[in-house]
Amino acid sequence: MKKRFSHYSLWLSLLGIFIGVGQYLTSIYSSNILYVGIIIYLVGFLCGVIAFGKHEKGLIKYFSLASFVVIPLLIILGMLFFAMNFGEN
Repeated sequence: MKKRFSHYSLWLSLLGIFIGVGQYLTSIYSSNILYVGIIIYLVGFLCGVIAFGKHEKGLIKYFSLASFVVIPLLIILGMLFFAMNFGEN
């Protein structure tokens, strides 16, 4: 059985993350590019769900599924620590 969707999942998720992080690290900011990165990332997540549903072998399929949980958690924790810094005097 080929691991086609697992590989698509990995590379599309990494590309989406790279575009999203790149938008915040460069001086050129465009919300359209950020939206394209988010769409690519979501397509990678969808490929991971398909790979999981097809019972593809290997652990590659779990990268996009795990990052879909870890990235929002990091964003929420970052906002929480940011708010805590403003609350202290």
